[in-house]
Amino acid sequence: MIRSFYIAGTGMMTQRSKMDVVINNISNADTVGYRQDQMITRSFPDLLLDRLNDTAIVNQYVGPQNTGVHVDEIIIDFGRGTPEPTEQMTDMAIMGDGFFTVQTPQGIQYTRAGNFQVDVNGTLLTQEGYYVLGTNGQQLNVGTYGFTVDGMGNLFDANNQPAGQLGIVTFADQNVLRKVGNNNYVPFGGAQPAGQDPNPQVMQGYIETSNVDIAKTVADMMLTQRVYESSQRILQMTDESLSRTVNDIGQF
Repeated sequence: MIRSFYIAGTGMMTQRSKMDVVINNISNADTVGYRQDQMITRSFPDLLLDRLNDTAIVNQYVGPQNTGVHVDEIIIDFGRGTPEPTEQMTDMAIMGDGFFTVQTPQGIQYTRAGNFQVDVNGTLLTQEGYYVLGTNGQQLNVGTYGFTVDGMGNLFDANNQPAGQLGIVTFADQNVLRKVGNNNYVPFGGAQPAGQDPNPQVMQGYIETSNVDIAKTVADMMLTQRVYESSQRILQMTDESLSRTVNDIGQF
């Protein structure tokens, strides 16, 4: 009976964590280039039950006893979003697997959000005011009179003169990336980019939408809520049953 407390309790905590993940995904459904999170759960190690002191078979295996679940890890779903036209020259969508390189106060970071802006000096910036970097780590000046971008990320100013190339890098394993806020990522464990994306497929005048399927995510939220409530009811029933047992014992 006590085991029911653990199973129901860990179930409630797990579903609460999942609800946080789902709500965060829904909140960022309209965030440019956002990648949804997914929660991986895992059962606590099963307790192996043996028949002890069995004269016929020593330590006969009876079976596993599950003791609940817990959150194993939160992973990022790097599936692509959909290109959405904006007709803004500063908007760019990557249809390949690469990431834009940006300079932040915390160092080099990477993003899929291509809704850029140009400052009064003609420098290309993110919406947060971070410098968008070129292939050699340099700031990119596209001028103040308009510019164009080709599919390889090459920039041209209003006079059709080269203005650098967007630093769009790939990673051999995208799972080394971690979110650090502002829709940016950094690799952990000393991982480095594999290099410039040879085929970034940049689309000017487009943004990449998030990869959140809002209908599916809302349905997942409702299911999570129902599972949480079911675990809560089990916990209440177990508590009531245990209370009755204690009261019955007290009558003898």
